[in-house]
Amino acid sequence: MTTPRQRQFLFAQVGWLLGGVALLATFGALTLEYVFVVGFVGLVLVTALTAPVHANVRWRVRLRWPLLLGGLAFTVLVVLRTVEKVIGSL
Repeated sequence: MTTPRQRQFLFAQVGWLLGGVALLATFGALTLEYVFVVGFVGLVLVTALTAPVHANVRWRVRLRWPLLLGGLAFTVLVVLRTVEKVIGSL
């Protein structure tokens, strides 16, 4: 059974992602990489903005792995794009 806080978190994340996809589609920049970046940034922001101050909620501990794996994938994307730009400028 979900709690109201879990539903609030889920609605915020889905809303962020749908808004980001709509914005990307509007500007004609809808690619899988951009959708991942928008979704990951949204996950980080929603996690940070909805974190309880004085409590350690058990279901939020499970967000650690998606955040770590998403951070790793984000870092790989940034490194690959940076290397492409550096090699392309030579």
